Amino acid sequence: MKTIKQLADELGFSKDKVKYQVGKLPENYLVKVGKVTHLTDDGILKIKEILLGKSTGNLPGKNQEVTHFLPGEDNELYKILKAELASKNEQIETLQADLTSERTHSREQADKLSDLAPQLAELTRNNQVLLGAEQSRTNPALLMGSEGIERMGFKERIKILFTGKPQW
Repeated sequence: MKTIKQLADELGFSKDKVKYQVGKLPENYLVKVGKVTHLTDDGILKIKEILLGKSTGNLPGKNQEVTHFLPGEDNELYKILKAELASKNEQIETLQADLTSERTHSREQADKLSDLAPQLAELTRNNQVLLGAEQSRTNPALLMGSEGIERMGFKERIKILFTGKPQW
């Protein structure tokens, strides 16, 4: 006779899994000693059949090595999955290299833009100066300044507006 815990340890299953299967057994496979449930020898065999299949050697115990469940090198599915994994790893490496290249290119573009910003500001200032000079050349009233216009009479201001030329 063994307790549920002893059998679970021997078989390499959790106590709860064994207890669940024991709960399905008829009462004649169990013996209660105080508060502890023990399995009869027939109950132990029945649980082993349920958990391990008809043969007790199908599944490893707690301390045995699990090797026959792992796919071997000769397994076709294993070979396919291994090749797929290698292919995916190569794709990841290629994408990482591309990403690194793109980041470098992006940094270079940002540096170029930051170098061009002061040049743009200077060009804008130069355009404003040239525009002001061109407007002064075409509209002499701007050359006179606001004081000169205030001294002009109404008729002279009108002539300047229509002709663009003051009469001195």
